[in-house]
Amino acid sequence: MKKWGELTSRERQAVLDLWENGPDCAKFLSRRIGMDLGDTMELLVCLEKSGWLKRVHGTFLFKRGFKKPKHMNHTYYQLAKQAEKELRFLARKGLV
Repeated sequence: MKKWGELTSRERQAVLDLWENGPDCAKFLSRRIGMDLGDTMELLVCLEKSGWLKRVHGTFLFKRGFKKPKHMNHTYYQLAKQAEKELRFLARKGLV
């Protein structure tokens, strides 16, 4: 997994957004971080390859704040377990 300091500002922004808002697809993530959809999709694939993200499996997504489960029409990404540990560590140190 890439170190936090090796990530670009856009990669950090995407990781932090997924940490705060939970799993999501490229479409909604690109709207929130103000990036082109194609660039966001490439960014998510790159973060998945580097070990920060993993794909959500299944047909329904149970996301906090939703009354009903969301049917997954797109590819949804969530933080990998190691990434969550790293972010908690960085948050304790005050670096995030």
